[in-house]
Amino acid sequence: MKQSKTKDALSVICALAIIIFTAWSVGYMFFNIGSGNMQVSRSVVFRYFTVDSNILSAMSVLALLIRHMTGSREKQVPTWITLLRFMGTVSVTVTLMTVVCFLGLLYGYASMFAGWNFYLHLAGPVLSIAAFVWFDPGEALPGKLVWTSLIPTALYGAFYLYQVVVVGYDNGGWPDFYGFNIGGRWMISLAVMLLATLLIGAVLRLARKKAGR
Repeated sequence: MKQSKTKDALSVICALAIIIFTAWSVGYMFFNIGSGNMQVSRSVVFRYFTVDSNILSAMSVLALLIRHMTGSREKQVPTWITLLRFMGTVSVTVTLMTVVCFLGLLYGYASMFAGWNFYLHLAGPVLSIAAFVWFDPGEALPGKLVWTSLIPTALYGAFYLYQVVVVGYDNGGWPDFYGFNIGGRWMISLAVMLLATLLIGAVLRLARKKAGR
């Protein structure tokens, strides 16, 4: 798929912004302490899907940026890069929508967007969505690959449930900081998150396809 120089430039700008601000925010949290609902430091920061999804998004744009710098504009973007961008963008969109539709109501929007949370919960996801839908090169994904949008959420969800439900906080597991097991309703939360993730994946794929026409 051929791109205009303007779109290529915007893709590179978005990629650089995502990489720089993700490294800066996660690095600050790791060596100092996070903000709002994530006032943690060191390796504990990686317990949060917010952090993990933004890192995945940054890794996906890094792969595309390397291709921008070394590949030809006439060459087709490898499918694995487009898939990685897709999964990274879906993941940060899940973060954004979970904050807007659930966590903000549960814990308050002030803590959700305090400090570096503003980037991790809002600005970063919006940048990734804009780049994936309008600016990034590469063909539209076939519908049969929409299921790949579930991979990051499913893997994280399985580990989260193991730590929160199977092990339990009293036995050294994680606290239920996302509130997904309130009232023991983890099965409902899991089903809702997976269905919502698949829907987000389908919408983003369709949006990219239409924007590319």
